[in-house]
Amino acid sequence: LCPFGALQELTNRIGRVFRIPQVELPWGLHERLWALKYMIFLGLFGVSLGSIAMAEALAEIEPFKTAIILKFVRDWPFVVFAVALLIVGLFVERFYCRYLCPLGAALAIPARIRMFDWLKRYATCGSPCQTCANECPVEAIHPTGEINPNECINCLHCQVLYQSEAKCPVVIRQLKRRASVGSVPAGDNPSAAA
Repeated sequence: LCPFGALQELTNRIGRVFRIPQVELPWGLHERLWALKYMIFLGLFGVSLGSIAMAEALAEIEPFKTAIILKFVRDWPFVVFAVALLIVGLFVERFYCRYLCPLGAALAIPARIRMFDWLKRYATCGSPCQTCANECPVEAIHPTGEINPNECINCLHCQVLYQSEAKCPVVIRQLKRRASVGSVPAGDNPSAAA
């Protein structure tokens, strides 16, 4: 868990309390912005192969140190950058984590190497249902219903929705079907006679 990510989430929730409008980026733009953090990571990695000292100097821009470790007591460009990210985070949840964080990119790469998919999905997830995709806080669920493990933060909100009796169309249909079968009198139910 990243404390700067938690700080972004906290500021976003405070923004929602004060009814600051949330910006939902179009899927195409959102998908293209994902690549930025991987490019930043690869750039830092490439620089580190040539000079660790240079990579360490470039990594100083990372807002975690400014906001959490040094508590904003730092040279003004670093403070302005960290505060700007928190301000953007009022409108776009976890903006830095989703689009700029090189550490998040480095940690996302092993997410592709997994033994099994433990996040459950129905066949109708994504087509036609978009409930999970619309409610995913980091938009890690494609409009077609697949979860992108590189972008998923394992908040498990989609799994709560997967079992929701109020929001999941599949569960709602199953409950209606059970209710209609349960409401048929025993004498009218042909399977009960057998």
